[in-house]
Amino acid sequence: MSQVRRQVLEFSAWVLLIVSVVGTAGIVARAQQRGGRVSPPQPQQQQGIEYFAGSWNMIWTGRESALTAGPRAGVATFTPQSDGHSLQMRAEGTIEGSGPFRESGTLEWNAERKVMTFREKVADGIEVTGAGDWSSPIGIRYESQPVQVKGETLRIRRMYSIISKTSFQVTEELSVNGGPFVRLGNGDFRRKE
Repeated sequence: MSQVRRQVLEFSAWVLLIVSVVGTAGIVARAQQRGGRVSPPQPQQQQGIEYFAGSWNMIWTGRESALTAGPRAGVATFTPQSDGHSLQMRAEGTIEGSGPFRESGTLEWNAERKVMTFREKVADGIEVTGAGDWSSPIGIRYESQPVQVKGETLRIRRMYSIISKTSFQVTEELSVNGGPFVRLGNGDFRRKE
């Protein structure tokens, strides 16, 4: 390769790099001028029971299972307990096309381990216990202990997505007899004013 050709290629590479950098800077500048964001900020809620304390309107879309009612709507209330690290939970509302539902339980927070332990009474008074890892401020990964219901071993897995200080979503999955987890439904929770 001739010296002139090599210099032309090197010059072309530098020009391409400069155009790329300048172009990217221009896009960012134009987005900022229009009030747009280049990268949306992630919610950074403080982990702890204080986040859940209070009442939340809830809408649940999904199918019925041995552990959960089908589509339903209502209110979930989390009441702080005197120990300072747990909440009493109560959910009440209406199952679509069926009638009322009630669920209850407790949530206990271990700040050192960043773990939320759930003890719940769900459909038909079945008790479910599990733990959620809340080491990330944007979500809790929960999995229940196995529960025996009508000769089957069931486990629930949930992802609590912390959207903002006034909103969170839950995705719930079910495993039957050690099989794969399959989607049960999604819940949308909005803090009551």
